[in-house]
Amino acid sequence: MNKIAVVLLSLLLLVSVLPAAQPAVIVTGPRPPIIIVGNPPEGFAVAPDSEYTVYFLVADDFGVLVDKGGIRAYYRINGGEWREAYLKRTPENPVIQSLRARFYGEKQDFYLFYRQFKIPGAAPGSRIEFKIEATDVENHTSYSPVYTYYVVNPEGPRVLIVDPSVEALAFERSFDWVTVQVNASREFYHYNLSDFEAVLRPLSRGAGQFLLEHHWEFLAEDYNISIVSPDGLPEALEEFRPNVVILSNLWVSDWGLDQEEMEALNDYLHSTGAGLIVTAGTLLDSTNPQHIGTPGNVSVASMLRMEPLQLAVAVRDALNMSDVPLMAMNVNTGYPLNLLRKGPFSDGEIETNVSTVVGWQYVLPETPLGIARRSLTKFASENGLRLRQVEGAVEGLTGKKFNFSASASLTLPGVIGEASVSDEGVIVEHNNTALSLTFERRYLEKLRLLHAVRRDYPVLFARTTDYSGAILASDGDYRAIYVSLELEAGGMEEFNVLKKLINWSMTRTGQEAPEVVILANDIDWGIKGKLLQSQLEALGLKAKRVTADEFDSYKEAKIIVILGGPDAYDGVGNYVRQVLSSEEQNAVRSGERGTFAKADVWGSGQVVIVLAGKDRWGTGTKVSAYMEGLDFGYAELLTGFAVSVS
Repeated sequence: MNKIAVVLLSLLLLVSVLPAAQPAVIVTGPRPPIIIVGNPPEGFAVAPDSEYTVYFLVADDFGVLVDKGGIRAYYRINGGEWREAYLKRTPENPVIQSLRARFYGEKQDFYLFYRQFKIPGAAPGSRIEFKIEATDVENHTSYSPVYTYYVVNPEGPRVLIVDPSVEALAFERSFDWVTVQVNASREFYHYNLSDFEAVLRPLSRGAGQFLLEHHWEFLAEDYNISIVSPDGLPEALEEFRPNVVILSNLWVSDWGLDQEEMEALNDYLHSTGAGLIVTAGTLLDSTNPQHIGTPGNVSVASMLRMEPLQLAVAVRDALNMSDVPLMAMNVNTGYPLNLLRKGPFSDGEIETNVSTVVGWQYVLPETPLGIARRSLTKFASENGLRLRQVEGAVEGLTGKKFNFSASASLTLPGVIGEASVSDEGVIVEHNNTALSLTFERRYLEKLRLLHAVRRDYPVLFARTTDYSGAILASDGDYRAIYVSLELEAGGMEEFNVLKKLINWSMTRTGQEAPEVVILANDIDWGIKGKLLQSQLEALGLKAKRVTADEFDSYKEAKIIVILGGPDAYDGVGNYVRQVLSSEEQNAVRSGERGTFAKADVWGSGQVVIVLAGKDRWGTGTKVSAYMEGLDFGYAELLTGFAVSVS
């Protein structure tokens, strides 16, 4: 049959299947139909036992076999058998108006079909999927994305989940068909599918191969969940008012939070005390460097009280290692997850097949860091193809080439762990190269504190046997958790862990501010000690001055500040000499150093800060410099540390 005959036959079919009121048009290049769902459930969530009505549009240049099953819709519950839904024509309503508003211009040379179908209600914890197919008179068949929504528990705590992968996976399942429809809408139908294009863009650049199903239905049974994209986060915070926010594996660059969105989240956490849980690749610096950020700025890392990650980025750049990411994703060494006797866990172990992200290991002491490095180096050597696939996907997303095998060796965490914080900056050494980096004072004092207590804070809630994966937690104005594993891609065991983390994060006990014990003689107390006490109290902390004669009763306090050097009068110097090494004491006497932070000096879970000059005026200068770094963020770190290690 020649081409002219095919076109004539198609026109005859049109007369039989299309309404007479709509004129037929001759098209030389037949296109497949496009299918647009007008109302995917808001937040991908529906109340229990509630029937949900889906409205959609089908557009085609020649027409659709309406009366012969040319349009079909299907749904299924909890992965069961697909069931065909009963379709009805739909009257005018706001959804139809929004679908129509996507057209460019008033005159359209194709046919439109508006339909609706109902999906029956289900119990909380159910996962519902639906899809639509349409076949036109030229026998072209198109498929919609395979949408998912969850039946939630409206009586449960509100959990806001930022997870674009839910929508992305809907498109990945019908990637080829949806791509064809997007191209047809641009070239012929003149229909605005820019939102579809935005979802498809990272999938076409390699991100799709790493998408895994996130089983949020396991949360929906007990919690009132809502799932949004990053750009919907600020509005959702105001309207949904969550008890907990989960940033779920936001590793794709198109999924990154911008500065305004991160600051909105930071403000919300501090003002409400809501919990924060961040998982897996959200801290992947090769695709979303702003999530770690630069020293001192608001970022996901700073909200997790993981500011040393910002230092690691600065060190990497200073060492000209810009092609080595701090964080490496898609690592699975096969070791079980050990739940430690901290926070919500008593103890135990679970076997998990989900991947982890490495780079958080800067918090580890030398021995466990060595264990992690050996295990991850072996993984990198045995899984070169897997890491090259990650490198290829990241290059497709960013246009930059990164070496994930090198990052898996944990070079940067090793450098950061061995760094020293001086009076004015940070000193690092690598490959016989020593660097001194200077930072703004408020960041420097936070870093000094966190570097001193890094083995205790953030607190290690869980870890894999080889220290490749971990759960880190911190306390303060709000509770925050980083889960390096993609628990949401696991099963019930993984979600039971996640549920415990959710419950812990939203049950902040409102601990009183810790008492800061200030050890000082009368001279140093009079020069700057009283001012320091006033500033600490203005930040909401309690501050108590004690003399050397009284100090034995306070030696196990969680936070101690000592004013004066190793030769300070009235017995203060005796205690300084117990804190500082002989080299550090000599550095104080020569005026080279004078600000120190030490952990576990007289008690476990303790931090001791020494502010010392070579004379009384030098000590006053060190106290003044220290006070320049004190703000509410620093006070929150002190509080969080004291609460977490109690």
